[in-house]
Amino acid sequence: MQFSLDTDKAGRFICTLTEGTIVTTVTASNVPAAGNNLLDALESVQATGLGECWWEEQGGDYRWLFRRDGDRLTVAVMWSAGTLTGWQHVFRAECDLEWFAGRVRGEFERIRAIV
Repeated sequence: MQFSLDTDKAGRFICTLTEGTIVTTVTASNVPAAGNNLLDALESVQATGLGECWWEEQGGDYRWLFRRDGDRLTVAVMWSAGTLTGWQHVFRAECDLEWFAGRVRGEFERIRAIV
């Protein structure tokens, strides 16, 4: 699995998640809130084994779900455009928990340095 963060000209987060040939883009319109929510979810999964957060976007929300099993982390991301459509699965992968946590924190530090 690969994880990268960037921002666009409108100031939104652009997160790219890759697993094999599957490439998924997850966005957030409120960068500070999205960043803090993701970091809090990572702290929760490291401490309790479960974590989740939401990234608000125009037209809907992304929901991140994290589950730890030993050193392994399952990352699932879903999208919802509203209560009638429910949640649509957009990404799922497993990876090493410490690698993912380090990668996310490193990407946030890199983004902070250029924004």
